[in-house]
Amino acid sequence: MHTRPLLALTALLATACQSGSQPYAHGLSVASTTPPSSLLRLPAAGGTAELFHLPRLEKWGWQSSAPLPALRRPIGVDLDQGLVYALGIKNEIVALDLQTARPRPQLLTNVRDVTVGPDGTLFTVDDSLRVVQFVRRNPVRFQARLPARPRDLFGTRTAALLAMSSGATSTLTYLRTDDQPSRALLPNGDAAATFWGDLIAIAADTAVVLVDPDALDQPHSIRISGHARAVLFTPSGHRFFVARREGTVLVYNRFTLDRVGEIDLPGGAGALRTDPYGRWLMVHPADADSLWLVDLATNRLVHGFAADWSPDLPTITNQQTLLVKTGDDVVAFDLSKPGFPETGRVKGGASDLWLPLAWTPETGTASTETRPAADSILTPTDSTGDADTRVYLQVSSSQNRDWSAELARQLEQQGLPAKVLDPRAGEEGYRVVLGPYPTREAAESAGRRLGRPFFIYQPDR
Repeated sequence: MHTRPLLALTALLATACQSGSQPYAHGLSVASTTPPSSLLRLPAAGGTAELFHLPRLEKWGWQSSAPLPALRRPIGVDLDQGLVYALGIKNEIVALDLQTARPRPQLLTNVRDVTVGPDGTLFTVDDSLRVVQFVRRNPVRFQARLPARPRDLFGTRTAALLAMSSGATSTLTYLRTDDQPSRALLPNGDAAATFWGDLIAIAADTAVVLVDPDALDQPHSIRISGHARAVLFTPSGHRFFVARREGTVLVYNRFTLDRVGEIDLPGGAGALRTDPYGRWLMVHPADADSLWLVDLATNRLVHGFAADWSPDLPTITNQQTLLVKTGDDVVAFDLSKPGFPETGRVKGGASDLWLPLAWTPETGTASTETRPAADSILTPTDSTGDADTRVYLQVSSSQNRDWSAELARQLEQQGLPAKVLDPRAGEEGYRVVLGPYPTREAAESAGRRLGRPFFIYQPDR
């Protein structure tokens, strides 16, 4: 047991001053980046949930066996347990069992804030600021409470919870089930975490502040000109984006903290999202109901879409299908074809909630696209050429080389082309990867059959 003191980062707070308030528009907490193969419709006003095919948005024929209550928002999915989580309008957790199609209403009541961690762990916070964690469908109460109601919640790969509350400054609380919390004072601003919760970034107007939860007393600050308004990590976590009020997005190397790119935009951004592979960047303009689509292969804006920005949509699936709410409808666009043609539409679907799933009723588990397969599509097709021009599937990153080596050995025993990439200059983690593959398309094809969370990773040139 140990308690870290609350950190008074006076100099840091002075450097990263926040000029005015802003809305914090955050996306859905999804437990896994395993590529989605279906789309679940959750009726916001209550009713029967339905499953749709991707990318044509045709009904699958699967629906819940009983009506769901009225819902406030989707939370995420735990594929290992076969459960979809949503927050009801009465502040209750509603679960939908994918195997039986049965809703489980009021799994937990009096819930004010909720998130899902990278391994599918559900975290809830009630009115008394008590945290409850669900482990294999069983609730586990944390011993300590949060100091204030959180603005942001992030789960970690160690089943700990990161909670960001705001006031004159933000308080970041690192909470575990059997330990006293660690806390740090940080500047206010839009916050983002890596997929595994091992690094937090705050866009604090004149600076971006980076905090390692295991070293809360050692934050890093990067000065930003042009008023930082939003921040986002790539799915692999090796880069992050900073949207500025002046209409550009800066790209940084997470490990070296060097700026490695800049994306021009027509105006300021209010929020950022990426697809599961880190191929596309979705930008929400600060003052418009639309979406700017950026191709991260070239760091260029390629198209604009009329789109409402909500917790569930827009999003991009593994078929390179963009899903947006436009007017009263949900619309799908094919990003793999010139002109991004429409591939499907659900009329009147915009009022409901939508959740992409790596699950189909045909298999009862992950779809056939995501099951492990020791065949040629998981085997690199070309082992020649400059390593910096090739692409990997990253399945893990850790500071423990022995642990990474053991994971790579286990994957090799499954017939997968696994290896450990040592940290590059300025990096800290050992990456467990599959590949390399000659192109991003080849890597994405392999990833669709992998059956576990992964990210596209291409070393900086």
